[in-house]
Amino acid sequence: MSKKFENQGEHQLIMNRAKEASLVLKPVHTLSGHESLINTCSFSKDGGLVVSSSADGTVRLWHTQSGEQLANFKGHWGTMVQSCAFVPNPKAIAKHLEAMHSSDSECELGPRIADIESSGDSLESFSEFSEEEDDQPLIISASDEDVKVWGALDGKEKASMLIDCDGLLQGFALSPDGQKMLTNMDDQCIILSTIDEDSRAVRLKGHEGAAKSFCFSEDGTQILTSSTDGSVKLWDSENGNEIITCQGHTESVWKAVFSPDGSSILSCSADKTLRVWDRSSGKEEAVMEGHKSAIHLCAYSPNGRWIASADKEKEIIVWDSNVNGADHKSPISLKGHDSFIWNIQFSPDSMLLLSTSSDGAMLLWAMPHGQLVASLRGHEDGVKSCSFSPRGDALVSSSHDNSLMLWNISGCYFEAYLQVMKSFFDSRTKNQFPGAICQIMAEYAWPDCVSELEIEMEYKPQVEEVKETSLKPAPRRRVKSCKF
Repeated sequence: MSKKFENQGEHQLIMNRAKEASLVLKPVHTLSGHESLINTCSFSKDGGLVVSSSADGTVRLWHTQSGEQLANFKGHWGTMVQSCAFVPNPKAIAKHLEAMHSSDSECELGPRIADIESSGDSLESFSEFSEEEDDQPLIISASDEDVKVWGALDGKEKASMLIDCDGLLQGFALSPDGQKMLTNMDDQCIILSTIDEDSRAVRLKGHEGAAKSFCFSEDGTQILTSSTDGSVKLWDSENGNEIITCQGHTESVWKAVFSPDGSSILSCSADKTLRVWDRSSGKEEAVMEGHKSAIHLCAYSPNGRWIASADKEKEIIVWDSNVNGADHKSPISLKGHDSFIWNIQFSPDSMLLLSTSSDGAMLLWAMPHGQLVASLRGHEDGVKSCSFSPRGDALVSSSHDNSLMLWNISGCYFEAYLQVMKSFFDSRTKNQFPGAICQIMAEYAWPDCVSELEIEMEYKPQVEEVKETSLKPAPRRRVKSCKF
């Protein structure tokens, strides 16, 4: 039997109306070149490169440190390139690319990566690529007509595949190993394809309405989809067979995602509820109620503790995913946007929540209390796509104003720590947080607790399989403990 959480009793909704943000940030770089709205943008695995796709029909590669354009890929049959990303494991598909190669495309190469010098010390690239073709990063991009794979260093088209389905491309997803892809067309057609010389394609059949979201599981073995028919379905990524259907929502399900540990599924719906499902059985585990309008966005924090959701009335709610725990916390309502919310996502360390809206606003909220720590100002129109760097200390964002911007957000973590420590002291002493302590916290970042003072020089949080950050922040020292 599922557990229901409503905004009453011990789990009453905490209202948090945003005041002026503690920090107002301007972009470090504005990347100019696209001639129409930019649909997607993302960082490379080490944060040294950014790739973007646009309605002008091009895919562009940028150098994070300098903001210089490195390459302009042209050749898609479709005039609008809806999606692009770095291939997670380029070596895994490299052996298949020669058989798939097409020569219809061209690329305008900018300065070589090795020849670009930094224009300042705000951003730093740690990309060190081999000159061997097989070792270079690969980029995959999708238009309404075709999917192409490009070499990031030599600018060559490595593969081209036609999309055999009518309609406009609505979504694109790549498996974690980079060997399978999903495409979603507006005629309710979801296609699972392999990236190899055979280019096998399977249509996922089972939904009675249009698909609203889809994604691969972390191991790439399963596919999760949601639909306007009110259902959530799990599929086998090898053959496209349906495994489980989760039924319970009474209206369209706008999004469904896997939990970070892979054991659960989260979905949000126009019926104003979020539901958590057991992945193995499809049984409903929890229902979360509190939104006053249709919910169109939901996301797990990478550590699995928090769930964020956004509705069409511009309200964000942060929920404690530990639904059965004794320390379960009340949901927090975040109100700060004046227009429709387009994106919500957590930073890689789960400390910050980013939200963007159709008026160009970008806000960063500190977890777990939901304080507004920063407002990112630069875009003049809706922010359609955004992405954290692998280390979480940089952001890239794209907008309908045709601009692409890079942001340094390392200072937001200091501010988030200050907010948490202020709450800690105020709740115990009922006094204002001492100014001297604020100074200590700003100078010695990344505190763990409050007892005796021990400092680690040049401390940097470790992130698995990531070489370095794309930023060059001030040297950090961690307060291991501090005694007052």
